[in-house]
Amino acid sequence: MLETTNLECVRGNRRLFKEISFSVRPGDLFQLTGPNGSGKTSLIRMLCGLLPPTNGEICWQGTNISSLREEYFSVVTYLGHRQGMKDELTALENLRVSSGLSGIEITRKHALDALTRMGLAEHENLPARLLSEGQRRR
Repeated sequence: MLETTNLECVRGNRRLFKEISFSVRPGDLFQLTGPNGSGKTSLIRMLCGLLPPTNGEICWQGTNISSLREEYFSVVTYLGHRQGMKDELTALENLRVSSGLSGIEITRKHALDALTRMGLAEHENLPARLLSEGQRRR
């Protein structure tokens, strides 16, 4: 379970939010909405351990995420506003490069298997710039 207690975010001289507390259990659906500049991205970055809260606590399985590091990061993925793909590389090449940068070397066969599971096998040699946004996210 992921729990937040009294989270606060201050960026520069501006308080984006304060006293945010909630919990998300396995299987829960979590939707975050709000106007531009209200701190949605900052909150998500905090939940992923990429930005420390100004105040408050974020706990995973009852332990503050700041003390978990590797254990927490192995179960969390952050996909920001920008895609992490290189337009000039193919879907297959992007997958292998991305895995390698994460310290996971995968064979061509494993990469093809992953593309197949995501419904992208027929696009393995297509430059990423030609994929739809939905395909790029997969």
